[in-house]
Amino acid sequence: MTKKEIRKEMLARRQNIENREEKNFKILKNLTDCDFFKKADRVMVYISYRGEVDTMALIEDALRQGKKLCAPVCVDKENMIARKFSSIDELVCGAYGIPEPKGEEVNDIDLVIVPGVAFSEEGFRVGYGAGYYDRFLKNTNAVTCGLFFEEQRCDFLPDSYDKKLDYIITEEKIYS
Repeated sequence: MTKKEIRKEMLARRQNIENREEKNFKILKNLTDCDFFKKADRVMVYISYRGEVDTMALIEDALRQGKKLCAPVCVDKENMIARKFSSIDELVCGAYGIPEPKGEEVNDIDLVIVPGVAFSEEGFRVGYGAGYYDRFLKNTNAVTCGLFFEEQRCDFLPDSYDKKLDYIITEEKIYS
């Protein structure tokens, strides 16, 4: 299968996930129980969109814990930056209809939480095809973690330029 075919199949599969709220809760619990999350002070978190693992409860919890949060912002057709925010109320509709913060740019990040369409147990992911995260992750030393539903796991992903993630967390398992 090509990446395009995998993307199409996995997006359809993700839209039909049963027990989504329960699985979402387990994924976020698995993440927040990890030492790398507990130790991270500055966290970049995606704002969930189109059936992705919902990050809103995670954002609220992380803000209550005093973590400094930032979220991705696509600044042009090639580049993504991280901008800080301290409340969900600060998010505005941005590129691709995805909510984003308007705060100042952040470069010093401990943990980057990444979305995606498909993943392999080895830590590779398939995103939406624009390469924003791949380019961004090549320039960071932060711990990287993808949040996925187990239904998004692929036994085989074609060779790509995608950067391998340090961790992938599902409702069932933590892959590292």
